[in-house]
Amino acid sequence: MDVALAVLTLLGTAVFAASGALVAAEKGFDLIGAVFLSVAAGLGGGTIADLLVGGPVRWLTAPEPLWAALVSAVVVFEAVRFGAPPEKTLVWADAVGLALFTATGMQRLSGLHLDVSVTIFLVAIAASGGGIVRDVLANRAPLVFTGEIYVTAAVLGALAYYGVQLSDAGDGLALFTALAVTFLVRAAGIRFAIRLLPGKLAP
Repeated sequence: MDVALAVLTLLGTAVFAASGALVAAEKGFDLIGAVFLSVAAGLGGGTIADLLVGGPVRWLTAPEPLWAALVSAVVVFEAVRFGAPPEKTLVWADAVGLALFTATGMQRLSGLHLDVSVTIFLVAIAASGGGIVRDVLANRAPLVFTGEIYVTAAVLGALAYYGVQLSDAGDGLALFTALAVTFLVRAAGIRFAIRLLPGKLAP
């Protein structure tokens, strides 16, 4: 399970970093800008969650996620020079990253034995925080604030993880259930344009 968790974490980092490179290309940034956005997207959410629980920031002592983000940034940024990616590539990459980070975040944070509500809140931050930082740095409205079914998907994935754990089915099944539920909910939101209602001040 430790190997699977490490692989999924690196994959999630690389996918979110790729989204940062796509945003950089969309904005006309140079390679340095792409690297900064990619590292922010790939590592930002987990870094915030690590700091909130008072633990060490993991990638500072085990830099494999940093390297995954850097490689992903350069490869994707250079690849899009040869042709624009398919429509909604950014949105789908973000969805995959969200699912991976929700699942791996639950696997790591549930071991701290915090209150369920606290754990789910931290997982939502870990899964969406990098995307928020990426969008703020790129002067874009963060997806999580624009009515997209985003944090909702992460919360439902986290709850699914707990549900499987309560059935004593094992951490492995809980991990992949959280991943699947998060992605499917987010995918449904994208495919069917399901959005949360925006706020509105009364006249």
